[in-house]
Amino acid sequence: MLWIFMMRLFLRLLLLAFWAQIAHADTLSEALAAKSRGDFAAAYPLWVELAEGGNDKAAIEVGLMHHLGQGVPQDYALAMDWYLKAFPKNGDALNNIGVMYRDSLGVQQNRKIAHLLFLTVHMAGMGNQATVMRANRNLRREISELPLAERQESLCYTSQYLMAYVKSKGGLEGIPENLRASPERKRIKELNWWLPGEIGEYSCPPNT
Repeated sequence: MLWIFMMRLFLRLLLLAFWAQIAHADTLSEALAAKSRGDFAAAYPLWVELAEGGNDKAAIEVGLMHHLGQGVPQDYALAMDWYLKAFPKNGDALNNIGVMYRDSLGVQQNRKIAHLLFLTVHMAGMGNQATVMRANRNLRREISELPLAERQESLCYTSQYLMAYVKSKGGLEGIPENLRASPERKRIKELNWWLPGEIGEYSCPPNT
């Protein structure tokens, strides 16, 4: 009967999911053990396997290995590709991509974008305490080194533009009409992140 077939199919799928979860846990344990003993050559394929299965933290690990040249040749473009697999849901992805834009690693330097990425992790509390602390240090550096006018201009961008710019690896020309501020798309300075008067009064450039 149909209901018996459906029940057997459900149980089979449930069993497959159970064994897949066990295999995933084993791979993760092996990857962490290899990382802790500094065996990057052994860790790399394990992290890749996990990342290709949708684990965003594993994608960050693969990106870091390419970023730092640990067990694989240093390759900033590949590092960015792997970080983007965890973007924008992972705070470490935003923070690490911010470093890439700040230091012109594999992408054209854009410190306004870097400032916004660090700011987003800080204001949204993305990730664990260590992630937020790293973003805070990077944000303080941008505040001290990036001119006030540039920081203010960055706050005139919309979150949609920030996300699109990062995903394009800096390939956007200007700010497309569908990513500019509108009643549906708030500027970052208009988000409910700020205390009254915290960022002051200033005019945004046209076409932002």
